[in-house]
Amino acid sequence: MKISGAQVRRFLDAPDKATRAVLLYGPNESFVHEAAQRLTQWALGKSDDPYAITKLGEDDIRKDAARLGDALAAQSLLGGPTVVWARVSGKSADDSIAESLDAIESGEPNGFLVVEAGDLTSSSALVKAFTGAKRAAVIAFYEETEAERTQFAKALAKDLGLEFERGAEEDFLAALPNDRGLARQEIEKVALYANGLGRKLTSDDLGQLLADESESALDAASTAAAEGKANEAVEALARIDALSGISALRALLRRMQQLRDARAMIDEGASPTDAVAKLRPPVFWKDRDAVAAQARMWNAKKLSAAFEVLWSAELRSKVAGAPQALIAADAYRGVAKLVAG
Repeated sequence: MKISGAQVRRFLDAPDKATRAVLLYGPNESFVHEAAQRLTQWALGKSDDPYAITKLGEDDIRKDAARLGDALAAQSLLGGPTVVWARVSGKSADDSIAESLDAIESGEPNGFLVVEAGDLTSSSALVKAFTGAKRAAVIAFYEETEAERTQFAKALAKDLGLEFERGAEEDFLAALPNDRGLARQEIEKVALYANGLGRKLTSDDLGQLLADESESALDAASTAAAEGKANEAVEALARIDALSGISALRALLRRMQQLRDARAMIDEGASPTDAVAKLRPPVFWKDRDAVAAQARMWNAKKLSAAFEVLWSAELRSKVAGAPQALIAADAYRGVAKLVAG
């Protein structure tokens, strides 16, 4: 069963009780993971059995083909529901997952299966299998548009009672990370600060509170790469715990897209400062001078080469067992070298 559009929210709020397996996939990793968490919690209900959840990675399943099926068939120590949460990024676990899905269709295992996958195509074997199953569901999560991100942030800010001085709301929206989970954390942090403040939030408040992109290790890395500082970029990446290579590559890709849009306006006669001011989503006010300086360093040919480096790196990162962090670091070096080339 394929779930899309408005049905997604309704399903996550109140899943069909007949559903015993769900495949979650797509480029929006934050949404995929958040949905997996929600479905796991729903499947467990009020169970407080610490061993009711079995988490398996792709390597775990590849090394022991029977492990997934055994985990689904296992009984809870306290007699309650059980969940198997599998996280895969390649195809090496496909056969085991398909076998488990067949067993679920026949009503054999007791466990609820959540598969958190990568950016699959609609024609992939897993997507087809889950779409055709009667007791399973499949949901794809794609990257949010700027309008969707803005709508989410404004709605959450309103729910939390945040009020802004003139111009501060635009700075607030510009400073939020693109990842929804991280954005939610930042908005909740601002709400905690604003509680009992007795006045509206100003741009200065937000500049001190929000972990805007220039202050994050990941954006420090992408900024350094955009400025041709290869060593600084790699060092910044190395400071990030449990670095996601895909996330790192996409952070730099967003920076390159930002510079591409600014460069196009500059080539049409705009000044770098004016070009950066017109970018959408807007650039946080603290970052505007740095982005304008970077836009002066890049041209269309170099930007095209940077996109090739990043797209190629992302493809390599999606191979099962690929050293994502190392691939990302090499890509950051490659992009940085283009500035001086």
